[in-house]
Amino acid sequence: MVKLIVPRVRCIKFTSLRYFSAKPKAVLDDTVFTSVSNNEIKYRHHPGIVTPRTPVFPQWAFKEIQSILKESQIVMKEINESTKKLIHHLNKRHPPLEQHELPAKLQKVEEHLNINKCDKKISIEDIDFRKDRKSRMILKQNVYNWQPIRFDKLTSLTYLAGRGVQNYAVLRKIFDEIKLRDKDFRPQTLFDFGSGVGTVMWAASEIWSKTLKEYFCVEVSEFMIKLSERLVKAAEPKIKEVFYRQYFPISTNRTYDIVVSAYTLFELPDMESRIDTILKLWTKTNNYLIIVEEGTNAGFKLVNEARDFVLKYANSKRRRETQFAHVFSPCPHDLKCPRFATDDTPCNLRILYHPLQFLGGRQHESELYSYVVLKKSKRPENDEQWPRIVRAVLKPSNHTICRMCTKSGELKEEIFTKYKHGKHMYRCARESEWGDRLPLHYEQQQENLKEIETVSETATENENTLNEEK
Repeated sequence: MVKLIVPRVRCIKFTSLRYFSAKPKAVLDDTVFTSVSNNEIKYRHHPGIVTPRTPVFPQWAFKEIQSILKESQIVMKEINESTKKLIHHLNKRHPPLEQHELPAKLQKVEEHLNINKCDKKISIEDIDFRKDRKSRMILKQNVYNWQPIRFDKLTSLTYLAGRGVQNYAVLRKIFDEIKLRDKDFRPQTLFDFGSGVGTVMWAASEIWSKTLKEYFCVEVSEFMIKLSERLVKAAEPKIKEVFYRQYFPISTNRTYDIVVSAYTLFELPDMESRIDTILKLWTKTNNYLIIVEEGTNAGFKLVNEARDFVLKYANSKRRRETQFAHVFSPCPHDLKCPRFATDDTPCNLRILYHPLQFLGGRQHESELYSYVVLKKSKRPENDEQWPRIVRAVLKPSNHTICRMCTKSGELKEEIFTKYKHGKHMYRCARESEWGDRLPLHYEQQQENLKEIETVSETATENENTLNEEK
């Protein structure tokens, strides 16, 4: 018998399974990419950077403030102390409590007073807060006692010395961004609500000195108006046609190219007054409405309140007259602010300034502020809507971390590296600072997340025995 053996045969089949995820990638704006590639602009001068980094306070204002304080015979030590107290008060300030919020606050006070009392409970109606010191302290901790600031002569001088430089620096930077991005805008009239010592006028006149012809200022304090008039006479370039009023004008027919409310909303007694004022200011502007407040949580809430109201009012479908509005700055979108959706920190920006040296100031100090610039028009179709950097840029070795607010209405953290984003995108991000815009957009890409090879093996073993019959 002859036995024939056929060897084992293996059939191997490879199947590749790929899983893809659509992940947006940050890509540098084409125009900016071309400019930096051809060395037409440097990375530190890319069009998203808002300059100046540190606005220089006018020398004429510096000299005039020094003269005013000397003529008033105020000791520098006293003005320094009162300045610190005023700034502390402004930074800790909250808007007045609304009437519908008061019962809940008083209920908290009553509960706190009855924590350790098991038998007889104390009613808040029976407490004499003037005599009971402990109850008065608990009341202060839970119920904010809002009071408007009375700008008498000393307080006005204190505000001039302690806040003049900061206010000027903030307004100068906001106006500079408008001029940079809206090159065709040539304002002729300006309305300043709560004009104070006139810092809005100083900043605007330096930028649009050739076109601005009229300034209308509303300020309640007579002492503030006197200081403003004194400073305007010394201004360089010359500020002409300045009109002062202590109350909001009744006529609604007169409109202005720029309307500004800087550090004023905290002085209004309730939300109804604030909304009414914002509505009047919006009807007064032809182009821009600018709202500025301290960069605290409370200040940001007031700015965001004004922003939301104007957008809802202007874009309401129930309005008979067609009217449009969009956020020019700092937001790259008109959606709901994402800041409070993620945490309880304010959306604010930081600016460096040179304090008044004769008051013993250091070389540089920083100021936090919240603001919004609303424009009375549709958002242009060619608006880049570049993301705004809303926190300090982190620059460790070989990578840069930017926290940004994007046009989709979301907060996004992006880690830029040369390998992932390319040299030009990485360098533009590294040269940017808090408050700048990053000239980028996001592109959808397919990222290979997983690849699996499956092997199917078929083994056939043929052991055929061929028998030869004898």
